[in-house]
Formats: sequence, C-alpha cells, structure tokens
Amino acid sequence: MSRLLIAKISKPQGIHGEVKCHVLTDILAVFDGKIKDFYVNEKLMHAEKVCYRQGAVYIKFSGINSRNEAEVLRNLDIKLEKEILNKFVGDKILVDDLIGMNLLDEKGDFVGQIVDFENYGSADILTILENEHEYQVPFIKQIF
Repeated sequence: MSRLLIAKISKPQGIHGEVKCHVLTDILAVFDGKIKDFYVNEKLMHAEKVCYRQGAVYIKFSGINSRNEAEVLRNLDIKLEKEILNKFVGDKILVDDLIGMNLLDEKGDFVGQIVDFENYGSADILTILENEHEYQVPFIKQIF
C-alpha cells in the first residue's frame, strides 16, 4: 500500500508524551481526530489524541507517556495510507497522482512529463521533463 507524508514530528510538547508536528498537507481534515492510526517511520502507531491548533498538529501516541519517550520521535515522518487520505480529498488532486503524468497542450500535443513538485510558498511549482530538459512552471490556473 502506498503511504503519503502528511507531517513531520518537530519536538516533544509538555511532559506527558505529546509531540508537536509540522503539517505537510493542506488536507487538514485528517487531523480532526477521526483518524487514530498513523505510520511513524513505517511503524503503525495509535493516536490517543490529535488536535490542530495555531498552525501545528499535536499528537499523543499510545505507549508514549513522558517527554523522554517523545524525544525519540523527534524529526520522524508521519504518513497515512493513500486510500485513507483519498476519503478526505474531495475534488482536490493529490500531488502524488500528478508525478509521472504526461502534460498536453490545448491541441492535445505532448509537452512533457511531470517529474517533480515543489512548494516555495507563493505557488506550487511543477518540474516538467521534455527531451532531456527540465522546466519549472508555476501550477496556477492561468497556465493550467
């Protein structure tokens, strides 16, 4: 099963084993507390409590009951199975689905293949490979 990166644990929070996470998705509904099982560096872990506040996610995992135990999780990735994430997507497109797709112009002619995606804050950037040349193009409505 395919897993997608949704957050990164940044540090322990408090003394009871909670961790603060940097959010790496714009699908914030996955942090509404309904999902309880996440993959932390490929290990399935159960969340006792999940909340989103002030731009960060705070998670209390089962079996992590002290600041020292939470410290071991620092800088680890939090992933979610793609099938679960798809339930929250609605009409949005997952970046993972764009990678590898062929890009066509309005006439249907091949332009290139999407090989990478980055976000630098102001706009999402697609990297397109065409005849061994890479081009970076902003993923905005005026172009696509």
